[in-house]
Parts: sequence; structure tokens; C-alpha cells
Amino acid sequence: MRKMRIYKEHYSLTKKLYGKVRHKKQCSAYDELILSKRGILNYFQAVWKDGYIDDWDYVNNQWKRIGETKVALKCLHNSQNITTDFLNEIESNIIVCKLSSGHVVRCFGITKDPKTNDFIMVMKLINGSLRQYLSNNFISLSWKKKLGYLIDIAHVLRDIHNKGLIHRDFHCENILSDFNTIVYIADLGLYQPANVKSSQNSNKKIYGILPYVAPEVLRGKEYTQSTLKICKGLRPKSNYKIPQLIFDLINQCWDAAPLKRPKADELLKLLENLYDDIIDNVEGFVIIKQIKETDEINKKSSFSIPSSSTSSTLIYYMTHPQAIYTSRLLDFKNLPEPKNADNDDLEYSDSLRMDFTKLDINSKDERN
Repeated sequence: MRKMRIYKEHYSLTKKLYGKVRHKKQCSAYDELILSKRGILNYFQAVWKDGYIDDWDYVNNQWKRIGETKVALKCLHNSQNITTDFLNEIESNIIVCKLSSGHVVRCFGITKDPKTNDFIMVMKLINGSLRQYLSNNFISLSWKKKLGYLIDIAHVLRDIHNKGLIHRDFHCENILSDFNTIVYIADLGLYQPANVKSSQNSNKKIYGILPYVAPEVLRGKEYTQSTLKICKGLRPKSNYKIPQLIFDLINQCWDAAPLKRPKADELLKLLENLYDDIIDNVEGFVIIKQIKETDEINKKSSFSIPSSSTSSTLIYYMTHPQAIYTSRLLDFKNLPEPKNADNDDLEYSDSLRMDFTKLDINSKDERN
């Protein structure tokens, strides 16, 4: 891809503790390489010559910058008339980033393209998505490691919700990974165009990626066949066997009734309890039995890990040719009342079935 240098006006959002976000106007240079184009955003990789503010230099009475560093530039389409709501989302992103111990992708500030007048967000550069990482490593990862990723994600969701915020576009491509066991949540609040006022849009237009939008959110809009199936209980399926306790928790998160889905803090406790049981590795624990059972089943299937170190352990996804995996306007009407999947679709591992909803998330005394 052709390299180009663009000089833009950079508006640095510097957050002081207990203070307001300041908008500081300056000129910055970027060497840019396009990364990808997705949804309402264009993604570029760039080299920020001076780098972001790191600390205050008390000797010279000025900000100290980190120096030359790679960043991601996220171009916002049709953002010439950017709304206050959208700027508030950026500010919320900065605040939640601090609360989540850095697991929300950091926004350093916003800049502006002089040719289009579209705004551009300057973000921390993360090289890949969690989906990419799992595609390459899922089969070889232990359930302890997989649950560790889920716990990190649940931690961030809890922090976001505790701040009174909602992600609104939470899906696998917005969960990023640096391929070093750390996951990051991206695009918090960036689910709709920057020139749309949330206050004027709450009951009118829905933006997102169809398979990841809750069915009750879609109701009242004109529908396609795929949306009808989601509301009628269609849920993703896989031939890869999953421990029943984890499988039941997944289905609980997919429940058609919003109030029956676990809250982020409840989900976190449930995942941590399962993780603790795996760490303890007590033979009588149900999750230990189920992991052994599913591992045996998967070893006998096409999902077994090849013995050769040069063999691939990739998981291949079949993408429907008409599928659109970018955030867009979803306009559906007359959808049916959401329902859960049929019981036949949920049957799995009868010998180790258990009512997961009755587990005490605050106690480990009866889990063996």
C-alpha cells in the first residue's frame, strides 16, 4: 500500500485527574498506511512523530511526550458536523480506559482530514483481533486459557456497565489481542455515524452487525429472513464439543428474555468460579469431568490437534456470501416475539447435564 504523509490539525484530549478533558490544538505529522476499511470507520496505521503525552515536565514546565510511536487512525465517515454526543462517547472511552486497567483501547485524541473535514480518532495500535488469534490457536489452547480470556472480557464489560455506559457494538472483531494473552475492547460507543445525535435516535434507527444485535432490539422494524430466524430462536452451532457448564452459560447469555441473561458482574463471578475449579483440578469437580469428556470427543473428531509441529491447528470459518460484518443501519419491522432455541438444539452431553442456573455464584462448597 502506498505510503503518504499528511499534516493535520490534532486535537489532543488530555484527561486530568478529577478534571475536565482539555482540547489542545496543534499541528502533527503522520506517515500513514491503510490497515482496513470496516463499518463507519476507515482504519489506518500511522507513525506519530512526537507521540502521545506521557507526563508533565516540572523542570521545563511543559508536557513530556513518549516520542515516535505507531498508532491507529480511525477515520469517521460523514463527521464534518460531529455531534456533542459523539465527543462525549470519546471522553467516556478515555475514562473507561483508566478504570479498566487499560483493557479498553486507548484514545489519545482526535484529528481532522483537511481534504474531507472528516474527523479521525488517534488510538493505541493493536495488531489483531481475538478472533484472528483464536482462529490460529483455539484447538491448542487449554480451557483454562480460554476461560482466562472470557474473564478479562467480562471484567471490561463490568467496568463499562458500572460507569453507566453500554458498548452497543460488541462482537468478536471489536475484541482485539496483542497475541500476548491480553485482550482489549475497541470502538466503545462507535456504533453509529458521528453526525447522528443519540438523543434524537433512541427510538428510531438501529445500527450494528445483525448476528450480534439482541433480538428484542430488532423488533418493530422491517425484517429479512435471517432476522426472522434470530427472533425465532436461531443460535450459532459448532461441531466442536464444549463442556456442558460453559455451554449452558453461553445459552443463558443468549436467552430471548433480557432479564434472564446474566449481568456482567454475575457473568464474571460464574466464570471465575469455573476457572478456580480448573486451577484446583479436583477430580470430583463437574467442570473437570466435563473437560475430560469433551477433550476425548474432540480428539476422536476432525478437531484433534495434529502431532506434527508443522501441522496447522487453524479453525476455518465459513462465511455466508451475503453476510455483512460491518456496523450499518438495521431497519426491520413486524418481527415476532423473540424466543429461545428449541431444546433439541441445546441437547449435549446428557451424562453430565446440570442445572447451571441454580449454581451459587458466591460459594464453592457444593461444587464437588
